[in-house]
Amino acid sequence: MILSPNEEHVFKECPYCGFKWNTRDSFISDPDVTIIGYQASFKKLTKGLFYFNHSCNGTMALSVSDFKDLYSGPVYEERRTGGDGCPGHCLSMDNLESCPAQCECAFVRELIQIIKANL
Repeated sequence: MILSPNEEHVFKECPYCGFKWNTRDSFISDPDVTIIGYQASFKKLTKGLFYFNHSCNGTMALSVSDFKDLYSGPVYEERRTGGDGCPGHCLSMDNLESCPAQCECAFVRELIQIIKANL
């Protein structure tokens, strides 16, 4: 994207109060932002959504793909959702715990932990 001299890059703008975060780092390090949920997209995991609250009481969603590069650990190939050893975390929007299963969905749960550690 090419910006004109008068435009600035904006990572995210709060749809409620209009506050702007120019970078992802400024967004995830803002004490006025809290991660509150995750909606899985089982067809394409990077299209899932993370939900955040802003101190203005606004809620906003950002794609998992906006954060994927923060994780450098293992990504498993097999889906184990609902099977043996699956704690079902991805089936609950407000459960933000790490997942112990060696499941392809587990990397998203680790992304959540990285985001939480920065907020």
